[in-house]
Amino acid sequence: MKIRITQTLSFRLFSLVSAVMTVGFCFYTYHTVTTHTNQVLERVYESADSASDIIKRSTRYGMLLNRKDDVHHIINTIAQEKNVEGIRIYNKKGDIIFSTIPSEQNTSVDMKAEACNICHSEEQPLESLPTKNRRRIYRTVDGKRVLGVINPIDNEFECYNAACHAHSGEQTILGVLDVKMSLDSVDKQLRHSRNSLIINAVFIVLGVAVLSGLFIYFVVRKRVKKLIVGTKEIARGHLKHKIEIQSKDEIGQLAYAFNYMTSELDKARAEITNWSSSLEEKVVQKTRQLEKTQEQMIRIEKLASLGKLSSTVAHEINNPLAGCLNFTMLTLRIMDNHELTTERKASVIKYLNIIKSEITRCGDIVKNMLVFAKQSGGEFTMEHLHNLITSSVMLVSHKMSLKEIKVQKNLACKDDMILCDSGQIRQALIALFVNAIEAMGKGGMLTVETKSSEKDDSIILIIMDTGSGMSEDIISQIFDPFFTTKKEGKGVGLGLSVVYGILERHKGKISVTSRKNEGTTFTIELLRKPDINVTQIEENNVLN
Repeated sequence: MKIRITQTLSFRLFSLVSAVMTVGFCFYTYHTVTTHTNQVLERVYESADSASDIIKRSTRYGMLLNRKDDVHHIINTIAQEKNVEGIRIYNKKGDIIFSTIPSEQNTSVDMKAEACNICHSEEQPLESLPTKNRRRIYRTVDGKRVLGVINPIDNEFECYNAACHAHSGEQTILGVLDVKMSLDSVDKQLRHSRNSLIINAVFIVLGVAVLSGLFIYFVVRKRVKKLIVGTKEIARGHLKHKIEIQSKDEIGQLAYAFNYMTSELDKARAEITNWSSSLEEKVVQKTRQLEKTQEQMIRIEKLASLGKLSSTVAHEINNPLAGCLNFTMLTLRIMDNHELTTERKASVIKYLNIIKSEITRCGDIVKNMLVFAKQSGGEFTMEHLHNLITSSVMLVSHKMSLKEIKVQKNLACKDDMILCDSGQIRQALIALFVNAIEAMGKGGMLTVETKSSEKDDSIILIIMDTGSGMSEDIISQIFDPFFTTKKEGKGVGLGLSVVYGILERHKGKISVTSRKNEGTTFTIELLRKPDINVTQIEENNVLN
C-alpha cells in the first residue's frame, strides 16, 4: 500500500517542528522588535526632555535680564542641530512670542490642540504636568513623525522680583517652551533593526528547518523505511532478511529485536516444516491407537453387560432345568414299572416333549449368550434387524420378568436388511434395553418400533420406556464417557458412550428426548448400506 508523503511520520514530525519553530521565532521577533522600539523611543524621549531642559536653562539668564536677542540667538543656534524641527515659545494665552519658524511669529496656537488640551482641557488649567504627558508624536504633511515636548516656564522668585519684569508673584506659569524633534532617523533605524531581525529570524527558521528535515530524513525516515521493507519481506516469507541498522538508539534496538524475531520465526518454521512432514504418519498412528482404544472400550462394556446378563440367564436356565429334572424323575418312576399301559406311555411321551421343549429353550438362551459374547472381529454382513432385536430382547427377558415389565414390539419395517456388525448392534441394543429396564419400576412398558425413513435408504428404530426420565442438563451429557447418574458401584458410565461409538462407526445417528417422570425415547437411524471403508474393516479385523 503506497502512502502519500503527507501521511508519513517523518513529514508530520517535520511539520510539527517547523510549525513550533515558526511560531516561536515569530513571537520572539515580535517581542524583540517591540522591546527594542520601546527602548529606542524611551531614549529619544529622554534626549528630547534633556534638550528641552538645556534650552530652558541656557535661556534663563537672558530672560531674567530681558535680553531677547541673546535668547533668540541661543534658540536659533540649537534649532540648527540635526533632527530639531523647530522651537517656539508661547505665553499662557497661546500667543507665540518666538519661533524658529518665522511664519509662526505673532500667531496663536489652538488651545484645543493636542499639545494644549493636556493642560487646558478643564476650566482651570493645570499648574504642573507629569513628564510623560508633556510628550506628543504626530505626523507632518509628508508623513514623517515628529516628537513634540512642551516644557512649562515657571514664574520663579528671581523672575517676579526682578526690576525689569512686571509679573505678579501669584502667576505660576509664564509660558511654554515647545521643542519639536524629527523621528525620521529613529524610524529609519527602527525599520532597519526590525527588517534585520525578521530576515535573521526567517533565515534561522529556514536553516533549522532544513537541518531538522535532513536529520529526520536520515535518522528517522530512512531507518524506518528499512524497518518497513524488512516487515514486507517477512510478510512475503523471506525470513532470512536482516535489517542493517547498527545504531544503539531506540530504532537500532527495534531493528535488533526485529532481526532476532525473524531468526526465531525461521527456526520455528523449520521445526514446523519438519513436524508437518511427519504429521501425517503421526495422525495415522494416533488414529489406529484411538480405534484400538475404542474397540477395547466396546469389549469392556460388552463384558460388563455379559456379566450383568449372566446372573439373570442363570435364573432363566435354572427354572427349565429344574422342570426337566422333575419330569425326568417322573419318567424314571414310570419306566421302573414294567407294565406300560397306554395311559402311562402317553404320560411318558408328554413328559419327554416338555423336557425337550425346556431343553430347547435353554439351548436358545445359551446360544444367544454365545452369539452376544462372540468376538465379531468387525465383520460387516447383511443381517435382519428384526432378528437382532428379537434375540437381544430374549437376553434381557428374565430381567424384565423380574420387574414385571412388558414388551411391545411394533416391527413395521418390511425390508429390515442392513449391512452391519451384528455383534456390536446387539451390544448397543442390549445396553439401551438394560438402561430402559433400570430406569423403570415394576409394571413398566418397553416399546420397540421400526419403520422406513422417508428416503428409504435407512431404517428408523425407536426405543421408548416409561421410566423416570431425565432433565435437559443430563441429556446433554449422557453420551460423554464415564458420565453416569447411577449410584457408586452400579456403573462406570461407558454404556451410552459405547452405543454412540458403535452407531458412529455404522454411520448412524442417535437422538434422545425425555421428560421427568414421563419416560425416555431413543431414536436411531441406521443406514441400510453404510459407506464403510473396506480398509478400515480389515484393519479392525487385524486389531481384533
